[in-house]
Amino acid sequence: MTWIVDHWLQLALIGVYFVMLAHHARAGRRQSGSVDGYLVAGRNLGGVVIALSFYATFMSTNTFIGAAGKSWDHGISWCVGGVVLTGLACGSWLVVAPRFVPLTREYGSLTVADFLGTHYRSTVVRRLAGGIVAFSSVLYLIAIYRGASLAIEVFLDLPYVGCVIVAAGVVTAYTLIGGFQSVVMTDAVQGVLMLIGAVALFVALLTAGGGVGGVLGRLEDADPALTTLSNADGLGAALAYSVAVGVKYLVEPRQLSRFYGLRDRAALKTAAWIAPLAILVSYCCLLPLGVMARSVLEPDAIAGTDQVVPYLLGPGDVLGPVVGTLFLLVLLSAAMSSIDSVLLVAASTISRDLFRLAQTRRPDEDTRDEVRRTRVWIVVVSLTAAAAALLPLSRDIIRMTKFSGSLYGACFLPALVAGLFVRRRVAAAAVATMVVGSVCVIGVFVLRETGVVSLQEVYPGIAAGILVFLVWTRLSVRRR
Repeated sequence: MTWIVDHWLQLALIGVYFVMLAHHARAGRRQSGSVDGYLVAGRNLGGVVIALSFYATFMSTNTFIGAAGKSWDHGISWCVGGVVLTGLACGSWLVVAPRFVPLTREYGSLTVADFLGTHYRSTVVRRLAGGIVAFSSVLYLIAIYRGASLAIEVFLDLPYVGCVIVAAGVVTAYTLIGGFQSVVMTDAVQGVLMLIGAVALFVALLTAGGGVGGVLGRLEDADPALTTLSNADGLGAALAYSVAVGVKYLVEPRQLSRFYGLRDRAALKTAAWIAPLAILVSYCCLLPLGVMARSVLEPDAIAGTDQVVPYLLGPGDVLGPVVGTLFLLVLLSAAMSSIDSVLLVAASTISRDLFRLAQTRRPDEDTRDEVRRTRVWIVVVSLTAAAAALLPLSRDIIRMTKFSGSLYGACFLPALVAGLFVRRRVAAAAVATMVVGSVCVIGVFVLRETGVVSLQEVYPGIAAGILVFLVWTRLSVRRR
C-alpha cells in the first residue's frame, strides 16, 4: 500500500497511457484480417502520421538514455554526431524513399528481405537478408528492453527483472493485436511526447545549471576539453556512433517499413520534411545532456553513462515530481515505439522470408494463417530478447546499437541503396556483399573487444561491402 501511495501519480499516468495503447490496438485490429492490412495497414496512411512514426521508431531509449549520456565522457564534441544523423535522415527521405516506395508497390513486397529477393530475382538473397534482419533485430531488441527497464526501475522502484517482464508484456500484447496500423498510430502519439520531453529536459537541465554561462563555466573549471568541438577522442566516438547508427535511416527494415504505409506521393513529400526536422530538434536537445549534467552532479554520482538521464530524473530530480513523471512516459514511449516496430519486422521476416519459402504456396492460401504465424513469431522473438536483456552482456546499450547498425550498413547499404540505382541487378554481387560485410563487421568487432585493434567495425564493414558490390557488379556486367 505504501508503494502505491508513493507512486500514485506515475501509476495514474501510465494507466492513461495504457488506455491509449488499447484504443490503438483495437483500431488496428480491424485492419489485421489480411497480411497486407496487418503488416502495412493497406498502404493507406498519411504523411504526418508516418513521419512521426519514423521519428519515434528511431529515437528509442538508446537515444534518450544511451546516446544522451555519452557526452558525460566526450564533452560537447559528442554533439557533432547529431549533424551526421540528421543528414542521413534527410538522405533516407530524399534519396532512398522516392525510388524505394514505387518499387515496393510494383513488387507487391511487404518486407525488406522480400523486396531484395524480388529485386535481384533470387531466393538466396531473400533468405540471407532475412537471416541478417532476424539476428540484428533480436540484438537491437535486447538493448531497447534494457533501456526501457532501467527507466521503469528508477521511476517505480521495481526490480529490474520485473521491469523487463512488464515492458515485454505490454508492447508484445498491443503489437499482436493491432499490427502495423496500431504500431504507427501509437508511434505518432509517442513521437509528440518524445519531442516535447527532449526539449523539456534540455531546458530544465540548462536552468538547473545556471544558464549557458553557468554550465560552460563549470565545465571549463572541471576540464576545458569538455567544451571544445576539436576534442579528437570525442569526435572519433561521435562519428563512429553517428555513422553506425545513422546508416539505419537508409537501410534498417524498421525504418524502411514506414515507407510501405505511405498513401501516395503527396504523403511522402509531407513526411520528408517533418521527420528530419523532428530528428534535428531532438538531437540538439539530447546529445549535450551528459556533459551538461556535469554542471549539476558530482563526478561520482553515476557508475556509467547509461545512468545519467535516469539519475537526473530520479535521485537528481531535475524536472520536479510532476514533469519528471511525465518524462517517464517519454522514456516508455521511446522504448515502446522501437520495440513494437522491430518486433513486427523481425516476426514478419522470419515467417515470410525464412520459413514460408520452404512451403508449397497455394493461390488460395488463407492469409489469416499467415497472420497467425507472424503473431506466433512476435511472441517468440519478444521472449528471446527479453530473456537476453537479463544477461550481463546486455549492459552496454550503445555498443549493441552500434554493432547492429554496422551490420545493417555493411550488408544493406550496397545491396539495397546502391542496388536501387544500378542498371543491372546481379544476385551474386548482393550475396557476396552481405557475406563479406557480415564477416568483416563481426571480425573487427571481436578484434576490438579483445584489444587487438581500436578500429570501429562500421568503417571497414561498409567499405568492404561497397567495394565488393561495385567490383562484382562491374565484372558481371563486363562478362555479359
